Amino acid sequence: MQPPPRPPETNQALPEPIYQEQDWEQLPAEEDIPPSFKSPARRIFRLAVILVSFLVLLFVLRYHVFTISRVQVVGNHAITWQEVARSAGLERKLLYFTVNEDEIADGVNANRYLAYMGMEKVFPNMLILYIRERIPSAFFTHLGVGFVMADDGMILEKSRDLALRQGLIEVSGLEIWGQLEMGMFPVGGRAGQLEALVALLREIVEQGYADQVRDVNVSDENSLKMSTTDGYTVHLGNMEALKAKIGTVRAVIGELKRRDLVGGVLEASIPGEATYRASEGNL
Repeated sequence: MQPPPRPPETNQALPEPIYQEQDWEQLPAEEDIPPSFKSPARRIFRLAVILVSFLVLLFVLRYHVFTISRVQVVGNHAITWQEVARSAGLERKLLYFTVNEDEIADGVNANRYLAYMGMEKVFPNMLILYIRERIPSAFFTHLGVGFVMADDGMILEKSRDLALRQGLIEVSGLEIWGQLEMGMFPVGGRAGQLEALVALLREIVEQGYADQVRDVNVSDENSLKMSTTDGYTVHLGNMEALKAKIGTVRAVIGELKRRDLVGGVLEASIPGEATYRASEGNL
């Protein structure tokens, strides 16, 4: 018997492609490439982290690096540097780059006891303020009200309580126009009178002689007078060369007291010269 016929082979090799360019690479079919999948939540989280980090950096730079946090005040004596800083508005956490000098000056000058002189910025967060304190120096009355005047003429205090005059130089002969309020400069009724008074007060204060002067008379701005707590009456003439005149008066009165010549009149209208006339009790 003959064996049964064998079925045809099914595992035959596929025919080679008819045409293939040399060195070409056969790419897999598109449906065989796994899709690239990134989670939207993860992307949002990364953006949020970057944004928060940027905001934290801005916050640190704004409030801990470039904010004015160091203040130095030059020129204060009776007033604390903290009060000067508050007057300047520095409690508002000012940014170093946007500090406005006009606003600083206006804030300082709004305090009637302070006068703005200048400022200096030191990178990255320091501010130096230069100020001048107004010193209560004189007392006068106007329309029944007592006024305390600073050494530059500004009105510091106003009251009907005449006890304000304690320890201050009393001013007589001063003519004033209109109403006066604290923080104002008076308007003089006579030309040159206020200027002469302020020049005299400032020179007395700068030479440290204010506690030795009892009163000044400016009824005639070309014939200024003052009396001391020791009983000396001094004729100073006009407001020219007051530095030399006050210096001479101090030296001469010191010598007179050393000689026990108390009281009398000093003619000191010529700078560097003073003529003494003793009171009747010392003759």
